[in-house]
Amino acid sequence: MPGLLIMNNSGADEATGPNEGGSLKRSHDGRLINGDLNSQSKSTAAPASPADGSTNTYGVNGTLTSAFVQFAHAAEQMAELPPEIMHLTSDFYHPFSKLLQRTCQESFNELNELLQAMAEIQVSQQSNGVLTNGVGGHVNGFVDNSEANRQKKLMILRFAQENRAKFIKLLVLAEWGKKSSGEIAKLVDIVTWAREQHQHMDQVDMQMQNLKDVLGNAKQPNPDIRTALEVLSTGKATWIPDLGFIPPEPMTAKNALALIRYLNTSLSIRLNVHENLPSHLRNWRINSGKVTFVVESEFELDLLSFTEDTSDQWHFIDLRLLFSPAPSIPTDARFLRLLKPRLDWILNQSQAGLCECYDFLHNFILTHKIATLKSQAYDLLQAGWAGSLKVEPVHRSLVIQYWTDRPGKKSWIEIGLSSNKPKNGKPSWRGPPVSSITVRWFRQGMEVKDIDLKFDWKNLSMEQMLKRVMALHVSFLLQIAREKISPKMTVKSSLSETEPWKCALEISLGTAENAIDVRVEPTTGRYSLRPLTPFSARAEHDLNSSKEPTPLGAIVTLLLSRNLHDLVYRHAQQLGWRPVNKYGLRLDVVKKAVQLDVLQYQLYRPHGWKKWTLAAIVDHSGESWWIVELGTTGANIEYAELMKSDTQHQKLINRDTLSGIVRLAVQQISFCVTIREFQARNIPFGFNSEVSLSAIARPAVRTQSALWGWVLRLSTTDLLVSRAKEHQWLGPGLCVTFHGFRSNYCNVWHVVSGTMVRSVARNMQKLMSGSQQDHFTFSENGTFAILLSTPFGEPIVDQLTARLREIDRLRSFASTLQRRKMLLKSSSLGRVEFQYSKQCTATVNFSDEKNITLNLNANNPHHRIHIFLTEIINGQSPKPPSLPLEDDNALDRFCSALLMTRPILYCLDELERENLNTTINPSIHVHDFGKYRIQYRNPLCSFDVRLKPKDNKVFWHIEDNERRPLNDRPTPERTPNLHRPESLKIALNTLYKSSGNCWYGLRASILAEVDGVPDALRALHKTVIGCAVEIPLGEQPSVHAINAPLVNSNGNSKPPSKVNTGRQGVNGKMKQEVIELD
Repeated sequence: MPGLLIMNNSGADEATGPNEGGSLKRSHDGRLINGDLNSQSKSTAAPASPADGSTNTYGVNGTLTSAFVQFAHAAEQMAELPPEIMHLTSDFYHPFSKLLQRTCQESFNELNELLQAMAEIQVSQQSNGVLTNGVGGHVNGFVDNSEANRQKKLMILRFAQENRAKFIKLLVLAEWGKKSSGEIAKLVDIVTWAREQHQHMDQVDMQMQNLKDVLGNAKQPNPDIRTALEVLSTGKATWIPDLGFIPPEPMTAKNALALIRYLNTSLSIRLNVHENLPSHLRNWRINSGKVTFVVESEFELDLLSFTEDTSDQWHFIDLRLLFSPAPSIPTDARFLRLLKPRLDWILNQSQAGLCECYDFLHNFILTHKIATLKSQAYDLLQAGWAGSLKVEPVHRSLVIQYWTDRPGKKSWIEIGLSSNKPKNGKPSWRGPPVSSITVRWFRQGMEVKDIDLKFDWKNLSMEQMLKRVMALHVSFLLQIAREKISPKMTVKSSLSETEPWKCALEISLGTAENAIDVRVEPTTGRYSLRPLTPFSARAEHDLNSSKEPTPLGAIVTLLLSRNLHDLVYRHAQQLGWRPVNKYGLRLDVVKKAVQLDVLQYQLYRPHGWKKWTLAAIVDHSGESWWIVELGTTGANIEYAELMKSDTQHQKLINRDTLSGIVRLAVQQISFCVTIREFQARNIPFGFNSEVSLSAIARPAVRTQSALWGWVLRLSTTDLLVSRAKEHQWLGPGLCVTFHGFRSNYCNVWHVVSGTMVRSVARNMQKLMSGSQQDHFTFSENGTFAILLSTPFGEPIVDQLTARLREIDRLRSFASTLQRRKMLLKSSSLGRVEFQYSKQCTATVNFSDEKNITLNLNANNPHHRIHIFLTEIINGQSPKPPSLPLEDDNALDRFCSALLMTRPILYCLDELERENLNTTINPSIHVHDFGKYRIQYRNPLCSFDVRLKPKDNKVFWHIEDNERRPLNDRPTPERTPNLHRPESLKIALNTLYKSSGNCWYGLRASILAEVDGVPDALRALHKTVIGCAVEIPLGEQPSVHAINAPLVNSNGNSKPPSKVNTGRQGVNGKMKQEVIELD
């Protein structure tokens, strides 16, 4: 029997008794605390001697004593004891403070009631001045002995006595509890254990009684072999009494058919005419003498009535269930045997038998459906849903909690029965309410109202119901996440009402490859992110570990931005881009510069970049590329511009894409700095991508194709100012295109294309045909192209303007040479070599616009005026009046100066070479390209040769300095008493009155044309030399003595002033000449 205790008296006495072996005692932990350890118990016999006759000595080292033997024996007895009684902890008791608190509260409440009761007692006013509230009752020795006063005092005394008794009991109880708490706790444990054993006994009795009742129905009676043999042999049993019943006549088929028709007719009349059917039993059919009521998704009920009178009761025939899974009910089932008398009693006792029968079966079916769902829920717990569901069956209802491991508030569904009674309690015109199965859905602790879960109550499936609820829950979570995702991101949702795994949210940022698939696992309710990466695993952990409502949209957005940033970073490293340290650049500075909600950003410096950076900005619309100019400290952004590409978000992020982006960025930066320079100079421009450069002849260098067809349009008049009275030779517009980095990754190529007037283009093409051009080309249709190489990040305005000026200068120079009938030997944009006589060539290098240089060939007579020619071609000297009026530019003046000075310089060189080693060599001094001084020492005389215009022509005027004032003469001729020899005077006067080829004597000077000045100078030189005085050989000065000090009229010596004329020698070296200043 359960609960029966079998006590071991000896074991108990020895183990837990107060005395062991006379005086031996134990402490609470079983240790012996007094007595002789080596002595034996008096009640124990002395041990027998060993068989070998040896004696056992106690207390000797290494031998066992009697105490250890007793300990081992006690341990064996303790192991045989029953388990200890369970001790009730303090949690099972009410604390004493609670009793005190409630007693005080009760006393306080009674005191309030007492005061209210005393206030309700009416007290009359006393004539002696005593107040009605009793104050002043002892004035002048008077005592109030009224009935009201005595009643109040009695009430106070009773209250004090009763409450005093309560607190005295509490005091006694407290003192008693201090002394007997241990014994009372043991007593309570014993009483609790006894009650528990008593309950076990009652339960055993009840279970045995129930088992007896159940086995009675299952018991088969013993077979009556004797009666069976008699019946089988004779057809009757003699011991069975005959009641004398007349057996009915056997029914024929015709009578049976007539009876069935009669029953069908009577049932039809009763149901259609007399019976008041409830609304839920109006779907019926009659067949085979019975009526079948059909309740959709619940049951079919077969009833029988023998008459059409409503006073006759209905009889139950059969019941079939119309839902699945449902048990099949055979006709001989015990269920029907129990159900039939119950339904017949309901149909017989109640006036509204059909209504009561329907209510009974309806409630029974609904309860059975809930039980079926509960059984299916438990089956799910043992299958794949283990650990994720929690089933809590309640009376006629079922609570199923799903996603039990999901952090945060819980979610569950409640399936139960509802009476559907109106809230106001008023009856409805539709009739009495009918109970039904109702479902309440609590999503994360909040009930979801006004939602139709569309459960199938005909085909019961707890798994399908849970999947539907979970699908709606997942759809809700994904819809909330989609609403919080930026509309700039691409979001595709696929939702299902029946399968939670088919509910997914595909979110992409930037390209379609940077996408994440968000799902929720049906069993656990945890988020699942695909594809699986280190970033997605971290994000999935954050989503599933947060107890607060998870911001799915923010986490997925951050995940996609990190994926995109990491993808760009990996490919950028493969291309050798250097990431810029962004610790000093705050995120708000970047947001302000780009005007975007920046999620991730990174600055790069590709190869060849120094000041500019390429920024990869990731926002809600994807990645965007910006060209950024940082400040000197790197903590601010001076300029930022979005790259003008319409297909950035449509391309995959790979090395080819990034290579194209960096080429595009280099182009945009180059155009950007140039446009800013144009804006600073107020130069109008146009920027578009409409022009194709396929028709333009490209320079013969290896450059990249023009990227994206971007063209910078300029007006030629804004860059190149035309001179007055000059025909327009250049087309109205120029197109600038970018062609990538040079091989050194320091400079970039730009191609400037435009058009010329066909005649000018034709002349230029002939002009340039003789020399190979690397940076400049012409085509037959008048178009030209200039290749510019500028440092990356620098504007091309100055170089473009310089190239256009070089072209203009080359064109103008070529026109001037053609007009002057000079021979062009070679040319380029920065250099022109031409021949202006048989032996004289000149090279003009104007690559540096501000410092044009002039190079002359060896033995060129113009070396004498090289400095003055350089000043003329650079425009540094004012236009002399001696030049023609049509020479309005430096090139024309330069060519005119060459042509006008060519004859005289040839002649002067000739005179110098003829008299190089003689003492009468004339000294030639150059004052300007159009003014020369020829000075002789034997005889002493000098002449000035100047260019002078006359009648739109230019002449050389040779004048004698003797006719000048003394102060204007050369220094050797300023002596007042100095007189020329008469022979020289006569010869010069004769020369001044004569004339020659293209020169004329003017009585005091000579006027010669440009081509006639050599003959005039030769005649003058011959005349002066013919009047020279012969000097003895011993007195002739040496060649180096020519520059000796001159002797003036006073006999004093004075060194002549010397000036470097810059005349170049034969080998191109500077030759020092002596020039006497006036």
